[in-house]
Amino acid sequence: MPHEFDFNTFSKQSGFKVLSLARLTEAEYSLTLYLINCAVSGLDQLITTDGELSQLIGYDLPTINDALDSLSKKNIVRLHFAEQHHRVNQSLRLGLQFNVEQWRLGYEVDATSNDAVVFPFRRKESPSLSVISSTPRRTEKESDATWQRIVDSFTRGRDLSEKEVKMAAETAKVLIQTHPVDQVLLMIRHFGAKIPTLSLLASSWSHFQEIFDEETHRIDFQEARSKHKELDDKLRDQAQTMYAAFETLGLTEDEKRVLAVIAEHRHPRRQLFWAYQMRTSYPNLAGFFADNAALMLGVTSDGHIVKR
Repeated sequence: MPHEFDFNTFSKQSGFKVLSLARLTEAEYSLTLYLINCAVSGLDQLITTDGELSQLIGYDLPTINDALDSLSKKNIVRLHFAEQHHRVNQSLRLGLQFNVEQWRLGYEVDATSNDAVVFPFRRKESPSLSVISSTPRRTEKESDATWQRIVDSFTRGRDLSEKEVKMAAETAKVLIQTHPVDQVLLMIRHFGAKIPTLSLLASSWSHFQEIFDEETHRIDFQEARSKHKELDDKLRDQAQTMYAAFETLGLTEDEKRVLAVIAEHRHPRRQLFWAYQMRTSYPNLAGFFADNAALMLGVTSDGHIVKR
């Protein structure tokens, strides 16, 4: 078989989503779905006649011929007749064009799988009635950096082609308009390889959200974030207090530097974890480490929090 059908690749290219945009007739959809079923069963190509197809699919002969012509022009199927000048009840070779990119759907701009994504809602930049704030609006560079974080998180550890990375970037730009970026990153990290494409995550967000809620026992994210901030601030305060008394405690320059990093870092509890690994080098901070050991967040060498 010259064109071996890979169903996983077809699904990953969002072949069914593109079909949903194809505006085919009932007969065309029936033929296409029948050919997909045959391909999954190992029948890459069919040798048949239009009369047999008419009886098999349940449409009259003119409708079947029109459907075959239309699908062939759109390059959704590969069609070849034994004799082009006499097509009545003659043998034909028919198969599905598995490469979705070669489909011609007749739009001014060719539709892609991203065009088929149905987003549940779109966040507005600001509500219709709002209090004027001094907080500056996100710049274009900051926006680029935001969607790039999503792409970086999704592509980490995956062997993707340049085209797949480009499609991920296009979807990421839409995702940041529909969902909080921290929530998107959390979903990607939680499900990992279970999300084959960002397009699937975007179009099936509610489904993934329900599973996430069940698996995490419906954690209140705002409450969890508030708790993390409270613990971070507590550790920073203790580090600052101890740093202020460095002369009384006889702290070395290295010990002062450790406290300064913890007090000023965005993630002090992660920094405490790294400092704790070298605690024997900072004898004057033994009490500090003992008092705050419970606040540590273990992280991997890549900086990701170790799941407990």
